[in-house]
Order: sequence, then structure tokens, then C-alpha cells
Amino acid sequence: MQRMTLQDSLDDVDLDVESEDQTAMDDYDDLEEFEFLGAGRRPRRMKDNHKKKKTKWEIRALLEERPRVTENAVQFFAPSLSVTSAERAWLEENLGPFRDTRVITSVLRKVKGGKEANVYCCAAHPATGLGPLAAKVYRPRLFRSLRNDTQYRQGRALLGADGKPADIKRREARALELHSRFGRELEHTSWLAYEFYTLERLYDAGVSVPQPFKQSEHVILMDYVGEVGLPAPALSQVRLAPAETQPLFAQLLGDVETMLAHGVIHGDFSAYNVLYWEGEVKIIDFPQVVNPDANRDARFIFGRDVERLCQYFAKYGVRANPRKIAHALWEKYVAARVRAHADFVDEALMEAD
Repeated sequence: MQRMTLQDSLDDVDLDVESEDQTAMDDYDDLEEFEFLGAGRRPRRMKDNHKKKKTKWEIRALLEERPRVTENAVQFFAPSLSVTSAERAWLEENLGPFRDTRVITSVLRKVKGGKEANVYCCAAHPATGLGPLAAKVYRPRLFRSLRNDTQYRQGRALLGADGKPADIKRREARALELHSRFGRELEHTSWLAYEFYTLERLYDAGVSVPQPFKQSEHVILMDYVGEVGLPAPALSQVRLAPAETQPLFAQLLGDVETMLAHGVIHGDFSAYNVLYWEGEVKIIDFPQVVNPDANRDARFIFGRDVERLCQYFAKYGVRANPRKIAHALWEKYVAARVRAHADFVDEALMEAD
């Protein structure tokens, strides 16, 4: 069966609306206040990088010309959503742009809370033709307390928001070395980029993962698994039927092998990071993915992932030797890499002749 492509369903959707309305209104209010107080006071000395505010006439034109996305819109925060005022403000700041560009219409409920991010169920805009979407929203305090990810980041290039290796110059290198605020922001951007673009690659490769849709500085939008009022539980929270255990074990082990073939080791694989819904599973949480070719601990981390998978299904009577499985899969991967390198060398020599 051909997989549904979220991006295809949005090709005809008008995404030109930007989220500058509130900024423009704030600028307008500031100008009105300035005129009310009078311009007789001595002007402040502006910084070199100060961004000049728009004139009153420019702001008025912007507000008049820009489409009003709030017209006929449903309430953005559903009554069923129970969050603090601070969390509500954070959601407005980070999910509001997706509402303004007609990707989602409302935040329905919190699905999962975590130390680094919360997951929310959102209603997709009717024009997308999609069902509910899951929004993984990273907490603002992440800048101050990223998980201890040193082992995972070995050999990983720092990614930019576009998923490509960032241009590390002297200033960036110094910030990363000192672990300054700017350095933590760079790490944060890379952390989210790895998760989003890894999901894209694995989904395209046929791995059992939610299809990713869009990302922003603090948000990843992806397929929602479950029903609005009943999100899919983690595999660790369900009791599998005897007939399900062996097929699901084989499926997940196959996913682990496919991920490795595409240069990805989950790094934190367990029944807690697998969702179960109506006999199907989806692997989640990929920010700490490991590069098997660049991380010196990759073999150990891969073996640990396989061992956790085998341990979970062992309680259902599935007999498997995690060490032998991990060794066989790793040797298969290494052999494939060697063959690929040999083929590359042969082609280069043929072109040279």
C-alpha cells in the first residue's frame, strides 16, 4: 500500500500568511505611545544592530493588507487542554505560527509530558485534509539543561535548522567550547534537526516511525498515533496477545536492521520509545541518534538497543540471543560498507582510465 504523503496533501494550501500581525500591532502601539508622550525627550542611543521600527503608515498598511487568520477560526486552546499560563504563552509563541499559516487550528490536549519536551494533540486545518497531528514542543529550559548527550554526540556534525552541517567559524567554535548561551542554542538547533531529518529518512526507508511534517525552532509536527481522547500508549504499558509477540518482535528487529543500514542507531531504544496502536507499532524519540561510522561507542550502543528489544519480548517467551543478533547485524552492516567502498574505488579507477 502506498503511504500517504502529508506534504502532498498540502500542495494546494495557502501558506503565505505570516505570523507578524502581533509584532506589527506591538510596533503600532509603541508608536502611538511615543506620539502621546511627545518627542521632546532626548532619544536613546541605539545599538549598532538595532532594527529600525516601521513607520505608522507602513504598520497600518501591513495590518490592513494581511489576511486575518482568526476570522471564523475555532478556539486555539480547546477547553479540554489543561496547562499553566506560562505553558499557554509558550504554546502560543511556538504553535501560533502553524495556526497562522493554516497548518493547525487548535491545540486539543497534552498527550505526554517530559523533562525536555511535551507532546500535544493538535487539530489540523481542514484545508490539509489531515487528521490530528502531534506537536512535540521542546521546553524553553532546554537551553539550560540538555540531557547528558556527550556519548551520543561523538562524531556527529553540528546541524543547522535545514538539516545540513552548520558553518562552524571561530565564533561558533568558541561558543561551543565554552558552552555559552549561544553555544547551547547551536546545540539545541542541531538536536532538533537530527530528530526531524532522521524521521524523514527513516520514514522514506519504510521504518515504523511517525511521518514528520514540519519543524520550527522548538517544535516538530508529525503524525498523531491514536485517537484524540485516547493517545497510543507506549509498548511498555500494554499486554500483548500471544499471537502478536513474534510478529512484532520480527518487525521491530527488522526496523533496527534497516536503521543501521541507513547509518542510524536509535541510541535509546526500549519499549518506552515505541507506541502501540491496534496491533501496529511506531518508534519515536530520535534526537540522540548515533552515527555508526563516526561514534567510537556505536557498537556498544547498538548492542544495548538490541538487548533492550530482546529483553522486552523475552517476558512473552520470545527466545533470542541479543549478543549473537547484534553481532550478526553489525557484521552484515560492516560488510555492506566495505563492498560499497570497494565499488566506489573501482568506479573511480575506471573513470581515471
